[in-house]
Amino acid sequence: MRAIGLFLLVAFGFSWAIAAWLHNQGGLADAGPLAGLYLTAFMFGPALGALAAALIFDRGRVFSALGFRPGRTGPVIVWLIWGWLLPVVLAALASLLTLALTGAEPANAAAALARSVEAAGQELPMPAQTLLTIQLAIGLPVGILVNTILLTISEELGWRGWLQPRLAPLGFWPAAIVSGVIWGVWHAPIILMGYNYPGLGWTGVAAMTALTILLTPYLALLRERGGGVYAAGAFHGSLNAVAGVAILFLPEPGWPWNGLLGLGGLAVLAAGWIPVALYRAVRKPAAA
Repeated sequence: MRAIGLFLLVAFGFSWAIAAWLHNQGGLADAGPLAGLYLTAFMFGPALGALAAALIFDRGRVFSALGFRPGRTGPVIVWLIWGWLLPVVLAALASLLTLALTGAEPANAAAALARSVEAAGQELPMPAQTLLTIQLAIGLPVGILVNTILLTISEELGWRGWLQPRLAPLGFWPAAIVSGVIWGVWHAPIILMGYNYPGLGWTGVAAMTALTILLTPYLALLRERGGGVYAAGAFHGSLNAVAGVAILFLPEPGWPWNGLLGLGGLAVLAAGWIPVALYRAVRKPAAA
């Protein structure tokens, strides 16, 4: 408990200090180009918390404690690939379910992308359809790779790399729920400033916490089965990249119909708990 307490103190303390500084600068809306830099710095709170706890409480096995030495190379590669692919499937299903629930037709993704570029105060460098094709063929894979690297050494280093094994005595599902709640509450300051759920305030915090709770079993499974922090980073990185692209196909992508972040996404993620549970029942963890 002392190790977990130190981890949480550093993780929340650092990230929320960054959020407080951002708030004093006017929040996400007034930070301009620096908003992304603030959010990137915010992400490193869990990593710093994990490093502090590992250096003090896991001396002699720091890399293993952080999830960098999960075991054999084969499972790491297999679960790394699953980490990249699963969010693509989940985001696609969430968008399809959202369209079904609203009775709407898919939006013109090229036009939606053009509007987002113009809303950012930029001019389209090429026809919208060409820009969309490049985004899907090049921008998305590059975004997934960059996000994977960044999230592996920041958020996932803390949540799945270090914290998950410490909560393992609770059991897979209770540990996932506890970790998911912590992960969601950690986001609270930036959610209240409009990140992911603009204008929703504490309703946005609740929605984000529901999302992180529902996401955690997928990430926990990847970590548990030998993917280490790498597979968790791949899942998180892919998720962040594809969620934004999938929303281009939705005609009214505001809450609660905002794809993976909305009711459709929550329903898809909740339904996915069933195959996760069945898989764990059929193929027991090596440590069980």
